[in-house]
Amino acid sequence: MSKLWITLPAYAGDYSGVCSAMYELGGLAVIHDASGCTGNYTGYDEPRWYDAPARTFCSGLREIDAVLGDDDKLVDRVVAACEELRPTMVAVIGSPVPMVIGTDFKGIAAELENRTGLPCFGFPTNGIVRYGAGIGAAQTALIERFAKETKEKIPRSVNILGMTPLDFADNGNAAELAALLEGHGLKVNGRLMMGVSLEQIERLGEAALNLAVTQSGMDAAELLRRRYGAPWVAALPLCGGETALELIERTLADGQCRAQNAPSRDGGVLIVGEQACAAALRAELLARSPGLPVTVGTMLGLDRRLASPGDLDVADETALRGLVESGRFRTIVGDPLFAGLIPPDSGVELVGLPHPALSSKLYWDHAPHWLGAEMDRLVEAILSKSKGA
Repeated sequence: MSKLWITLPAYAGDYSGVCSAMYELGGLAVIHDASGCTGNYTGYDEPRWYDAPARTFCSGLREIDAVLGDDDKLVDRVVAACEELRPTMVAVIGSPVPMVIGTDFKGIAAELENRTGLPCFGFPTNGIVRYGAGIGAAQTALIERFAKETKEKIPRSVNILGMTPLDFADNGNAAELAALLEGHGLKVNGRLMMGVSLEQIERLGEAALNLAVTQSGMDAAELLRRRYGAPWVAALPLCGGETALELIERTLADGQCRAQNAPSRDGGVLIVGEQACAAALRAELLARSPGLPVTVGTMLGLDRRLASPGDLDVADETALRGLVESGRFRTIVGDPLFAGLIPPDSGVELVGLPHPALSSKLYWDHAPHWLGAEMDRLVEAILSKSKGA
């Protein structure tokens, strides 16, 4: 029963991660479901849905189709949609029912590619795994399919990996990050997956370095390292960006992969969120207050490539509630919905940091700008509360 989410909503599922990652590429995304999962994505996991064109559709899976395994109906519908809409590619994306009946998404994609002549992808997502896995699967599939071989590297060039509105909302964070890097004398070679194009994906191998700004960018970073020899940095520039930019410069100089980490320490601040984002916030707090005890936790699965000693893999709502009530921490930094887990008169204070993949449209209009004065104020608010605790 510990897996029940009672106070908090569940995080966005892996099918939403795939759709979010593919959103800007002009493709046709088909979620194979009876409309529930499609509605979850379009209504609650995609802030761009209301302002930018999209080609995300529901397959209209019905009980009789599931019982009989009638994949021909799905294939025919997708082919008809391609003839009308002329997409650049097709992605067929799974949901819980196809998982149960064992739908062969790779086979469906192969048949669609044969009939349409378009690049087609099949993603066996199931809605049980969280969104980062879907983002990672989409990025690696696109790289494997489209990235061209190259022996040339553009000096001081960077690919941004793992950026979607599920972590950063649709408030300009992607453009602001690219501008910061360019202003520092770096060339942004590819922007996965906000501001992305197929031409960028083809040229990803030309980058001298890959910057994974979230955990969901790490599989792509590793793939590009193996394929093209470019090192990665797992870091998110925030406030003025100095801490992350220093890591980038060190890696450009020596070619060593690096993550923005520091040992977690009990007794002060607990940051719970996307792992790389939380680690970046910890780095900024420690840069301003080196003695402050700060612990990073994530409910999205702890990635050991990014983790520091003492970082917490917070399995579910029950585990998070236990940490909040443990007395180990006086300040919690995380989504505003975490307030429902803090007992009255506990002395524990929450600093809200909206996470669109959790609280969705309730707070995505209040999601922070990670660069600039707004994040500066949030960091100072955390420091102020921790000193007063």
